[in-house]
Amino acid sequence: MEKRLFLAIAMMIGVMILSNVIFPPVGLPPSMPPDSGVIDGLGEPERRGLDSSMAEGGASDAETTAVSPGQTSPAPAPGAAPSTDEVVVVRSELYEYRFSTRGARLVGARLLAYPNFAPGAAPGEVVELLRPGDSAFGYRVAVGRDTLSLGGLAFEPSTRDLQVGDGGGELRFSTEIEGSPLTFSVTYRFVADDYRIDVEGGLEGLGDAGYALLATLGRGLKSNEAVVREDRGQMAVVVRERTGAISATKLSSIEAGESRPVDGGPFNWAAAKSKYFLAAIVSGENSPGLGGVRLRGVDEPDAAEIEASLPVRAGAAGFAFVAYLGPQDQVRLQAVGQYLHNVNPFGWRWLQWFIRPFGAIVTSVLQWMHTTFGLAYGWVLILFGILSRVVLFPLYQKSMRQQMKQMAIQPEIKKIQEKYKDDPPKLQQEMMKVYKENHINPLGGCLPMLVPFPILITLFFVFQNTIAFRGVPFLWLPDLSLKDPLYIVPFLMGGSMLLLNWIGQRGMETNQQMKMFTYVLPVVFTFMFAQFAAGLNLYYAASNFASLPQQLYLARERRVARGATGAGPGSGGGDDSSGARSAGRRGGKKSTPGKRPRRR
Repeated sequence: MEKRLFLAIAMMIGVMILSNVIFPPVGLPPSMPPDSGVIDGLGEPERRGLDSSMAEGGASDAETTAVSPGQTSPAPAPGAAPSTDEVVVVRSELYEYRFSTRGARLVGARLLAYPNFAPGAAPGEVVELLRPGDSAFGYRVAVGRDTLSLGGLAFEPSTRDLQVGDGGGELRFSTEIEGSPLTFSVTYRFVADDYRIDVEGGLEGLGDAGYALLATLGRGLKSNEAVVREDRGQMAVVVRERTGAISATKLSSIEAGESRPVDGGPFNWAAAKSKYFLAAIVSGENSPGLGGVRLRGVDEPDAAEIEASLPVRAGAAGFAFVAYLGPQDQVRLQAVGQYLHNVNPFGWRWLQWFIRPFGAIVTSVLQWMHTTFGLAYGWVLILFGILSRVVLFPLYQKSMRQQMKQMAIQPEIKKIQEKYKDDPPKLQQEMMKVYKENHINPLGGCLPMLVPFPILITLFFVFQNTIAFRGVPFLWLPDLSLKDPLYIVPFLMGGSMLLLNWIGQRGMETNQQMKMFTYVLPVVFTFMFAQFAAGLNLYYAASNFASLPQQLYLARERRVARGATGAGPGSGGGDDSSGARSAGRRGGKKSTPGKRPRRR
């Protein structure tokens, strides 16, 4: 039993430390040929050239010029905008979005409820989703193999300043493409208490021809976290296929100058994510979805230009999709639909089937306790650690009874081991026979001890990805989602673990492996957990301290059971009094100290 327990925990430690080595990210498909003007995953729209007058000019900006079949017009340099640009500001209590009239592009997205923790951020500065000089929702239109970029066109806004109230708000951009009968418009609809934006629009003047709208998501989100390396490590593009499969591509895997499509398609949505925030394009429930997503490498760390295609079928009124620019809040993402709340890969791929639903349950319980009882999250974690041990106590009792049964048959097991030491198959057969006759599960004493580990592993990922704990202080801890800067909680956790192991071995036979388990494992856990979130250490320390009365009770019951079987101190953990009482019962009358035996 001891060997199995030690091996199981050692394997868990190995998995947690070496997971990135043992389970590397899924390999990405090889680079595709240069952009042909038709986005990957789309059925080629009906062949229709743009009006020849557009190709001949009329607009001064090179981006308004239609290109020859099989080519695309050059995209604008990130952040480049003529001096005549105007910025339309959209505000609510949650956000401040800024749109440029040049290309109807989003050039800023500030989240007013979330402070910026990045090194060098000014006091009071809030999260900004877009990188300096970057923009999102820049548009191009592909008709057949002709592509028109709208990034350099001047759009007329419906308002120059929009304050979004309880009734919501609407911002419309429109432009007439000079020298052609084409008109392009896009409308953004906002709500005051959410980060969801309903987007619709269309290209008029094509008749019944189909086309594809190409919409950008910028070069990836800006880092707003104190640990920049950790935040940038989670910069990725995530997509959900119509089959339900969700895959992520790290931006760091795209080389500068490389152009590649995201494998799969069509997609329900595509999103650029960081550790806690998100910019997403979500197709409508009854739409054909996103035809494809293409990434183009840029000369910037952890960045790539992201462009998604939305096919507009022949005869359709136009395009429509939902944009989301905000935090990875599970409730808000679930309200958007299309399983957008699964945008953050939760746990290792091979364990996501368990970690995702169980993590959602644990997160919901913690948030419910925080809201219902009005407790700070630090106290919520302490209370959750205590309650988890109380709920699991029946399992520990079951484990104790199994251990006591195993102790009772140890003399018989030792005889069998001695008798069949040269015949392992027979030895195994006879031991299992004894276990079966005594209704003992050989693993029954170990398995309940491993139940807390799924909770611990789940909480590891909860603190790694749940925005509810971002920047939440508790006592001396500045942020429950980051490590304890003073390392107090990890040492409390390690000390409580050592004490639990020591108490747990009282009244039990021990060997060198169990002694090593008692003293070495807490040290390993202390050093390993020192770099983990302080909230995780707080929960585990509280859980361990709550287990001390349980362990004392179980240890006492084991000593009583060993005394009842006549086991003495030489058996490995029984106390002297129990052995003396057993000897007294075997020897007959009990002598009185200080008196001589009476002579007959």
